Amino acid sequence: MIAGEATGTFAMADTLTLRVLTPQREVFDEAVREVTAQGALGQFGVLPDHVAFLTALEPGPLKFREAGGAEHTFAVKGGYAEVRDNIMTVLADDPLAVDRIDAVAARADLQRAEAAFADCPYGHPDHERVRQELRWAEVRLAMAEGRS
Repeated sequence: MIAGEATGTFAMADTLTLRVLTPQREVFDEAVREVTAQGALGQFGVLPDHVAFLTALEPGPLKFREAGGAEHTFAVKGGYAEVRDNIMTVLADDPLAVDRIDAVAARADLQRAEAAFADCPYGHPDHERVRQELRWAEVRLAMAEGRS
C-alpha cells in the first residue's frame, strides 16, 4: 500500500535537488523550490514531485530558487536536463553565473556571430552551429544587461 492511499491524501515534497554538472566539475548540488530553463521546445518549469522527463537545452537562462529563498541564474549554452525522483540533473558545457558575464565581450561576440550568420543561410553546412553561437551571444548580452 502506498502511503496515504487509505485516506486519499499524499504528502508532497517541498523541494527537489538541482544538480548542475559540466564534464569537468560539479557547479551546483542543493535543494531548490523551483527551476526554469529553456528547453528544445520552449521554456519549462520544474517544481517538487514533477513528472520524469528528459530534454535538450537551448541557450538561455537557468533560474532557480533555493529552499531558503535565494534566487540564482546561470547562463546555459546548451546541454541536457533530466528530471526523475525529485532530482533535476543539468548537464551543460559551461554554465555562467550572471555576475561572471562580460557584457563587452558578449556584445563583441554578438557582432561577430551576426556577421557570420549573414554568410550562412539556411542549408549552409555551418548554419546551425552559427545560429547557436548567435543565440548564445544574445542570451549572455541580455542577461548581462538585466533583460533575462
